[in-house]
Amino acid sequence: MRLGVDARWMVGNYRGMGRFARQLIFPLSSHVVALTPNGISTSDWPCVSSGKAFFPWWEQVELPRLCRSEQIDFLLCPYNTGPLASVGSTRLIAVIHDLIYLQPWSVLPPSISAYQTLGRLYRRHVVPAFARRADTILTVSHFTKAELVERFGLDEENVHVIPNAIADRWFEEPLPFPSRKPYFFTVAGESPSKNVHGLLKGFALVLPELGPDTRLKIAGIKATYHKVFKQLAADLGIAEQVDFLGFVSVEELLQHYREARAFVFASLYEGFGIPLLEAMASGTPVACSNTASMPEVVGDCGLMFDPRSTEDMADKMRLTWVDSPEREVRLVAAIKRARSFSEAAVSQRMSAFWSGLS
Repeated sequence: MRLGVDARWMVGNYRGMGRFARQLIFPLSSHVVALTPNGISTSDWPCVSSGKAFFPWWEQVELPRLCRSEQIDFLLCPYNTGPLASVGSTRLIAVIHDLIYLQPWSVLPPSISAYQTLGRLYRRHVVPAFARRADTILTVSHFTKAELVERFGLDEENVHVIPNAIADRWFEEPLPFPSRKPYFFTVAGESPSKNVHGLLKGFALVLPELGPDTRLKIAGIKATYHKVFKQLAADLGIAEQVDFLGFVSVEELLQHYREARAFVFASLYEGFGIPLLEAMASGTPVACSNTASMPEVVGDCGLMFDPRSTEDMADKMRLTWVDSPEREVRLVAAIKRARSFSEAAVSQRMSAFWSGLS
């Protein structure tokens, strides 16, 4: 069997979707052929590089051509989208992480990032048709599976759920409450779905009760867009209490999670929510939105709020901040729950998926 993989976002400084794809194909590594545009290559698997790197052209023109010329049996498309043109006899495996981009503009307005908005338009056009023509679909939560089945009329048996996994290095001995530092930590982005505007307003509301030494540290927003959010923080009177960290390394992430007194996740919509697992594994109290897939990930191990209610958000942030017996009970349960999403546990489900497919 020849398993072709669109590997363009699985090499170099790859992130969530690339990491999931690497974990997914590990059981079949000896069968993998990495397909990449010219200028992108990898030595991790046999690699065929051809064609222009401009993403729509690469995905819609070059990938189908490579499937036919390289006699690929299965093509794994790990990034929500895939080719709509004929791929010959190749069977398509689509990984669709979420359907955020299909939300109406009135619900989720365009991003301040033109690149993200253009990507959203592309996915809105491609994903519905691609999902219906794929031979097999993988997604990371039962929430997204239900959305796929309902929106596109798919057969439930053809949509498989394999959750995101978390590496063992996240499960270090948690720091005790007295050793924690007085800040909330979050991982977000400039996309409207991340609801950073709402988070800043919730933090501004709760800050007077927690004291001026309390801080909010936000990772993940590109430095290009810090100015917009810093201005909002200034308008809310909290500019001196908010740190915009931008991109941080895994080592820095580990440290921020471990030292934070609490983790807050105000996202409006997530196909899964990997930062929730990272916080839970780190023994850090979680306050998060009660929407989309987030309750599925957190269970009863965190405090949930309506992300569109700054009052509810502030209330749950306040409760995660205070040391209490209930807090400790949730932390123990959260670490146990996070272990059910460990790489070892999830890899068994990935191996079972390939066995059933072949």
